[in-house]
Amino acid sequence: MRFSLPRWDRHGYLFAIACVAVATALFLFGRDYFAKGQWALLYLLLVVFVASVVGFRASLLTSVLSFLVWNFFFLPPYHTFIVRDPKDWLSLIVFLVVGIVMGLQTARMRERETEARAREQETALLNRLSANLVSISSTRAMADVLLHEVLTITSATSAILFVAEMDGMVLPLCLDAACAPNDEQRGRAQWVLHQNKAIGLPHVTSLTRFGVQGWPITVTPQEVPPGRASRDLYLPAQSASRVEAVLYVGERTEQHAYSLHDARLLVSIANLVAGFLERQRLETTATKAEALREIERLKSTLISSVSHELKTPLAAVTATITSLLEGDVVWEPAAVRPELQAVRDNLARLNDSISALLDLSRLKADAWTPQRDWYEFGEIVSAALAKLPDSAHQRITFAIPDDLPAIQVDFQQWLQALLHLIENALAYTPADTPILIGASAMPREVRMWVEDRGPGIPAVERERIFEHFFRGMTATGAPTGTGLGLAIAAEIVRFHGGRIWVEDIQPHGARFVIALPQDSLLMGGGA
Repeated sequence: MRFSLPRWDRHGYLFAIACVAVATALFLFGRDYFAKGQWALLYLLLVVFVASVVGFRASLLTSVLSFLVWNFFFLPPYHTFIVRDPKDWLSLIVFLVVGIVMGLQTARMRERETEARAREQETALLNRLSANLVSISSTRAMADVLLHEVLTITSATSAILFVAEMDGMVLPLCLDAACAPNDEQRGRAQWVLHQNKAIGLPHVTSLTRFGVQGWPITVTPQEVPPGRASRDLYLPAQSASRVEAVLYVGERTEQHAYSLHDARLLVSIANLVAGFLERQRLETTATKAEALREIERLKSTLISSVSHELKTPLAAVTATITSLLEGDVVWEPAAVRPELQAVRDNLARLNDSISALLDLSRLKADAWTPQRDWYEFGEIVSAALAKLPDSAHQRITFAIPDDLPAIQVDFQQWLQALLHLIENALAYTPADTPILIGASAMPREVRMWVEDRGPGIPAVERERIFEHFFRGMTATGAPTGTGLGLAIAAEIVRFHGGRIWVEDIQPHGARFVIALPQDSLLMGGGA
């Protein structure tokens, strides 16, 4: 689609002369059969025809020529400009005035029709581009789409999009990834970026604006260093706050200047570029702001939770040791032992809290990558039980089939994940209720679970239960914790390509399920 004038617009005067000559030659054959005044009507039709094809200026020439040839060939005396009948002067003058007026009105109607067609084509193109930009998320893809359209509709030799960077420089993007703009192109694009003025656009007045919105201030190429004349265009893509980019369009392959229709379309495309880049910049800013808010929230939660978890055992240890060191109290050996056991338990709790923080930070930083090997699930369960107090063993039962396939996991990570699930069940359920550790082989995965008979997990908390530092309503009155155990388990499972979720059991309780995909299984039940 190109918005250039038809070929005969550039040779309209020759077209008008040819039309008058051909028409006069044909009319001469009927000069003896029609009245002299009837030829004026035929010449008026010729004026309207020329005006509808090539415009007003050519129709004005047609009116003058028709005025002359009507007088010369069809008003007696023939072949002279002498007018014998004074009434014929009135006919000639009226003919000339009517011809000019009809040519002007017809030419205006032609211009409106041409403008309407151009607007329709422009609107269709811009709608298509806008629809494509909605589904595009990268600047590179946006540049490819728009530059391809620019080259198609203008037949330009080249097109480059210079995107503004944070340091005030421009980053060139073009269809050929290896393109390298020359120093003049880069320098002029930099000038347009800082001056917010276009280079090379046609001059637009209030009469020729065509309703263009956001038409930029324009200078000629000679006004910009190095001052060399060219037909290249440089358009600023201006958003509400700044110039987002500069659209460069090289001269046409046939070296014709860009028309006002072309320029208007290119300005609209530059506005689309500005809107896309502004939206992308604002979305990036909003994402960063949201990330900063989340970091602040996690920081506050971390300080609140961890400070309590660290200070509580430290305070207990300090109080116990201070009491043991008091000189005015004589401690019996039998009484000292329970105090020392309390110190040990508080230090173990402190160590667990620090270890949980370190584990989570390593997982988030991808610093604790799984070292996978084949293991029986029963091996990992046995290692987990060895780390639990003897009182917990009496509550745990098992439902693990003998033919369960071996799983390919990092032993230490899977041990930590299983321990967090078991300790969570022990902490939040009554002391006289059982804990079930089970597993089963499915067609495409193996599932492992830890099941308890506690109060269960409300439906509104089942997604958030695996978030960092989250402690639900059922945690009220339960032992304190960092709220990191389930988050660590979820991260470990994610690293292994598995899934983890929680579901209700009847009549009450919760089952935490881990599923490992088929590629992590060794069929046959052995490593």
